[in-house]
Amino acid sequence: MGVIRTDNWMDEHFFNPMELCKLASPDVENHAHYYQYLRRFGMYQPSRRTHDMYTRLKEQKAWEHMEKFYAKYKRLWKAPEVDIYIFPIEPARQFMVDLKGRSGLTFPNKIFLFLSPADDVKVWESLLVHEYHHAVRMNRYKKDPEEYSLLDSLIFEGLAEHAVLKYCGKEYTADWLGFYNQDQLQHFWNRVYKEHLELKKEHPLHDNLLFGRRGIPNMMGYALGADIVKEYAGKKPLTVHESFKVPSERIVENNKAYTRETEQASG
Repeated sequence: MGVIRTDNWMDEHFFNPMELCKLASPDVENHAHYYQYLRRFGMYQPSRRTHDMYTRLKEQKAWEHMEKFYAKYKRLWKAPEVDIYIFPIEPARQFMVDLKGRSGLTFPNKIFLFLSPADDVKVWESLLVHEYHHAVRMNRYKKDPEEYSLLDSLIFEGLAEHAVLKYCGKEYTADWLGFYNQDQLQHFWNRVYKEHLELKKEHPLHDNLLFGRRGIPNMMGYALGADIVKEYAGKKPLTVHESFKVPSERIVENNKAYTRETEQASG
């Protein structure tokens, strides 16, 4: 458990990413589909450019740095063990540019980190904090992941970025925190999000609202989640250990900026 030496895998299989998927998740039935799923979250497509990125990640000792970060937060948070798989990010997509060249995907027992070379390794640390927070919350939050709603997804993202702010500082938080002002956030909350908070993750509208697609501004769900958590933490101190298990509903209870009540028309 811990950081898996995927660099050794890529020395042999860099141009065959489906083989890498088999090594990371041997229990998956269709690794071609699985690879396409990972690509949606940032996994590289083989090319000379991404191979150069891989070479630089090795030179910058990304695997060794991530192992230290993982050990640090596992100890601080008394967190469960997870497997961590590091691969280069696909740099050609605008979505990945918006994420500062780093992205991740988290399951209860494993984390995929998609990286680009960095002059400041704290950029990598901030990604590890965000994704590992997800994994710990998945393990401690008393709710079946199959039952997660859009509200849960918003709060997951907000709480994870709150942890980044605490441990890494504001300059290492995600760019999407500053995409929208308060008026824009509350406009979309009231006009769009509030009536869809119970949507389950498998509903096609869920990801459109979370990531910002099909007429929804880019990363709007993430930005909303972060602002909701900020409002909550500004009124009530929120420790990292509480953030692993606090119910999503409690975060929006008595939140005047993000009420769940539907406005009633008056005659």
